[in-house]
Amino acid sequence: TCPPDSPAGRICGLLCNGGYFVPLVIAYAIGLLCANIAVYVMNMGQPALLYLVPACLGTMVVLGKRRNELDDLWHGPKVIRAADAMVYGEEEFETPNTENTLSEGGGSVGAPLGTVEEGPDGDVPLLSLT
Repeated sequence: TCPPDSPAGRICGLLCNGGYFVPLVIAYAIGLLCANIAVYVMNMGQPALLYLVPACLGTMVVLGKRRNELDDLWHGPKVIRAADAMVYGEEEFETPNTENTLSEGGGSVGAPLGTVEEGPDGDVPLLSLT
């Protein structure tokens, strides 16, 4: 543990107790440094995301797990989930509402994602204007 009044204590407080911004900026810088070292060592271009994504996601998952906030990071804050449940209702929030779809012609307005309706000639329209 670091004394809170010292500069090391303030840095430790930012990294351990603060938000995610400072640790993720540091992780991004480390990932970018690793990408540049790989370019220098291999003498050829490297995809920077190969180093940036694991550094940033790994940092976020480790911090979320340590802070017991991983569920909030994945599903959203509990306050927002509670507000959504109050506004939309718990059952409707869980499953899409498919009973109020409007069908005209071959397409449907308000169809749940992932469903495709065939047109009268058997083709699947890319965009239904009816």
